[in-house]
Amino acid sequence: MKKRAAAMLLTFILFTLCIISGCGAPEESGSGDVQSEDYIGGTLNILVMPGYEEEQIIKPFEEKYGVKVNSRIYPSSDQMFSILSNASPGEWDVVTPDTPWVSKLVAADLIVPLDPADYPEIANFYEHWQDFDQVYVNDLMYSVVSRWGYYGIVYNSNYVTAEEASSAAVMWDPKYQGKIVLFDWYLPNMGILGCYLGHKQPYDISGADLDELEETLYSLRPQVGVIAATNADTIQALANESAWLSFGGEWLQVLLKEEGHPIEVVMPEHGGVSWTESLSILKDSQNPEAAKAFVQYLTTPEAQAKLAWANAFHSTVPHKKAADYLEPEQAALLRMDDPQLLDDMLSRIATRKVPDDEAKWQQIWEQFKSR
Repeated sequence: MKKRAAAMLLTFILFTLCIISGCGAPEESGSGDVQSEDYIGGTLNILVMPGYEEEQIIKPFEEKYGVKVNSRIYPSSDQMFSILSNASPGEWDVVTPDTPWVSKLVAADLIVPLDPADYPEIANFYEHWQDFDQVYVNDLMYSVVSRWGYYGIVYNSNYVTAEEASSAAVMWDPKYQGKIVLFDWYLPNMGILGCYLGHKQPYDISGADLDELEETLYSLRPQVGVIAATNADTIQALANESAWLSFGGEWLQVLLKEEGHPIEVVMPEHGGVSWTESLSILKDSQNPEAAKAFVQYLTTPEAQAKLAWANAFHSTVPHKKAADYLEPEQAALLRMDDPQLLDDMLSRIATRKVPDDEAKWQQIWEQFKSR
């Protein structure tokens, strides 16, 4: 009897201790919340263009997966490549390269292939972005398109008409001398001038065609009043009306329009060039599970909508259903309320890429600036 009583007492004590210690209960995260089945934990270090690091995008991911996200913004793809090339192994988990740099990252053995089956939301992207050639290297997918836009002609409608802005020829009009601002980067500016000269894919030209582009660019120099170091400087020049014209897209125009400036954008008759950002996972990621989850998260229509209307700037995104999570006026400003219009626009845009003779293009641009 005493043995039975002792056994019952021992069972009671163990049961009590189990309750006190949480035996059998779900684990809790560091914040005290009960962990969900999605919990991953740890940290995620992301090297990104502006917008991806904003709280409206990061916080829901952190809360769902229990991951602490650390971010660093880079202003240009060249700087991104330099940062990654000089980083310690495992220092970064996710990067958002312009798609022309994906092949460079692969050649440098910095990013890993992605399994398309892990990213089912790609099926809901505009067809142009579903199997976009610049995210593939040797038939392997290394990146997922996350944000895109185009370079057309941005103009102040108080001084420039829509008809005038329908061609890059407006840039040489004497009445606009000194009222042009160009962002300091050879790729978009020389690309759109190449389209103006009739080249469907301007970044493939060489020889006499490149010579013609060079002379066309140089002839524009007296018209240019500002060569802006950053996109923010470009926006400022248009806002304070020190400039009335620029090569740019909705990512310039919408912010200024929101602030009440009479800034419009048009895709010229001769077409324009695109810019495309993407998401890649670093080879030596210290948290590859969280990295994959982050890429998956940013392909959802909800996250895509937040990225489209990021505080840094507003832009189009590849997910067709992202428009459902934007306010109607937001979708309209980004032209995401009209899929047919976007498809038509995409058909007239040359994909931006790095020319084979990149050094020559860069040399031409530097000489243009010094004139």
